[in-house]
Amino acid sequence: MNMQQNSPEKTGTFSQQIQQRMSAIERRDWELWLLALAMVGILAIGYFFVIFPSVFLGEHTLYVQAKLSSPLAVGQLALVLLFLIYVAHKHLEVRRVRSQSLVDALNFQLSHAQLLLDPLTHAFNRTALEEVIGKEIKRAQRKQTTLVFLYVDLDDLKSVNSRFGHLSGDLVLSEAGAILKSCVRGSDYVIRMGGDEFLLTLVDTTLEGAVAVKNRINLRCERWNQNSPLAGFILSMSIGVQEYDGTLSFDEVLAQADNKMYTEKQAHAVERKRS
Repeated sequence: MNMQQNSPEKTGTFSQQIQQRMSAIERRDWELWLLALAMVGILAIGYFFVIFPSVFLGEHTLYVQAKLSSPLAVGQLALVLLFLIYVAHKHLEVRRVRSQSLVDALNFQLSHAQLLLDPLTHAFNRTALEEVIGKEIKRAQRKQTTLVFLYVDLDDLKSVNSRFGHLSGDLVLSEAGAILKSCVRGSDYVIRMGGDEFLLTLVDTTLEGAVAVKNRINLRCERWNQNSPLAGFILSMSIGVQEYDGTLSFDEVLAQADNKMYTEKQAHAVERKRS
């Protein structure tokens, strides 16, 4: 599989729409307050001109003149009240639109995350491979950090499906996914490549750390076998470990990890025949 950067239409469209919507809301909010300030300013100037006309006429003597008819005063008061009601209504509308935009953004993130998860193992699915690995490879190249891949294959899963049924096979896959996720950190990734194969991406981890994760997986499998619900089935995983150093492409690194996994899988098959 070729690793290509996600197109802007897929990754940037929704976030750009949210940013544009939030910017439009902010502009409307500012326009609303500027309108309110302008209205207050006009009223202030008008009343000042009515009460202190001598100031505008350049007279040295100040005369207070305030003659307002009742209808005019009531009309001005009603105008101010209507304007305040309008400002409050628009402010609530802006808040409602802002809240809806945040809800839309959250729903998008949740739906996007669900699309990237395998429903059986709750690990990332192959759809997430390009997005996750592409991001981590660029991060490792930019920060000169380490990145190690573990290619994992469940041994003899076909025998579970043939002996116990596909529901038991799904159980083993689900348990295997839980074991793999329990053996890595929150910053690492567990990806189901399809069938009974998984890819673990260990971020900022050395080969020694990856080997420790591999040993931890084998130990958890042994513990699972002590209380196995499937009589006669021994859960084991073949694991190929390969470090990404930037000299090879992701496809080449994945192929090397796959080859190491296959070599170990053959050794496990020989051991099963002997036992």
